[in-house]
Amino acid sequence: MNSQTLLQLLLVLHITGFATLAGIVAADTAIYGRLRKYLIADKNRALTMLESSASFAVLIRISAIVIIASGIGMASLAPGFSGMLWFKIKMVLVLGIIINGAIVGQRLMNRLKGMLNTAIINNVEIDALKGRLSLMYAVQLLLFIAVFTLSVFKF
Repeated sequence: MNSQTLLQLLLVLHITGFATLAGIVAADTAIYGRLRKYLIADKNRALTMLESSASFAVLIRISAIVIIASGIGMASLAPGFSGMLWFKIKMVLVLGIIINGAIVGQRLMNRLKGMLNTAIINNVEIDALKGRLSLMYAVQLLLFIAVFTLSVFKF
């Protein structure tokens, strides 16, 4: 297999990983949109819905590994990309996706699970958390759109 074929194979894996990851985030966002309706009114249903997306974490990790491994492979085969402005901006946005999802999102979800597992629910705290989660999901989707846009236009 020559280096051009390997580069194309890595690109297919990279795009597949990003598309899978973005799809999982979109699905998680849709589930959260429905879950919001039940946070205060029906906490057991909200917990069930929250648990239904628990397996997404494994898929997210697998997609992230595919993205990172294929990205490193492509960068080693075509080192000229790393000096391009669009690539540098893309890397910052990808870091933003990681931080926003893995750190901010996970922390907010853990707080939400903790609130739903207690007997007494503070509606004010849940409303504030709903706002933060909505912002986190919106930022996540916008970051993905920006990464896809940069990857297509490569200015």
